[in-house]
Amino acid sequence: MRLLLAALAVCVAGAANALTITFDIDFPNDPVSGPTTHQATSQGFTFDYASVYNFGNFINFHDDSGVLTTTIKPVNGGKFTVQTVDLQGWSRAYTTGAGPAPAHGTPEYYQWLTGGATIFPTLTFSGLLNGTVVANQTFGPMAWTTLSFSSAFTAIDSLLVTYNVPTSLKHQFVTTPNTAWCQQYCGEFHVDNLVVAPVPLPASGLLLIGAVLGLFGYRRLKTT
Repeated sequence: MRLLLAALAVCVAGAANALTITFDIDFPNDPVSGPTTHQATSQGFTFDYASVYNFGNFINFHDDSGVLTTTIKPVNGGKFTVQTVDLQGWSRAYTTGAGPAPAHGTPEYYQWLTGGATIFPTLTFSGLLNGTVVANQTFGPMAWTTLSFSSAFTAIDSLLVTYNVPTSLKHQFVTTPNTAWCQQYCGEFHVDNLVVAPVPLPASGLLLIGAVLGLFGYRRLKTT
């Protein structure tokens, strides 16, 4: 009975504790998960990362041989709630100006190259439950920032992270107006310190715990 009570106490306490996933890796000992990716386990959660960008302490999303998508999920298959994440991103994507291109090589040409508005790349976090997307949040490039997730990311079983960038982009020496292009690559995001929490026991489970504790107390009362 003491062992049972101890286990129940651990379950109740564990439900209230948040956990920070630091995305530490063990390259090259992590198992291969794809042509250019490995699978790591950090704080009991698995995720894929690009072997070419193996910095060791965050997930690097990059459209030049980097990882474009990864799924973060607990090894034990349980549910969890996503609370916050640290995110940094930048863009090397541009759009040309609206008018005709000035002469190539002139200062006016290089100003025209970046004269239009650009809305990519972005990073999308999708909460999944039994394979169905139940929550979405998308973020653009920014300095290191701690971001909070909406309550829709409660009681999910996996978190899909997707780097969004056009699949076909022109590179420099562009001469057509309103044309998207990237300088060497389109952008990069670093994802770190994902704070999650185990899903608390359902009300039925808490009632069961209360019943067991009450029964144990009643039996002790009868024997005294």
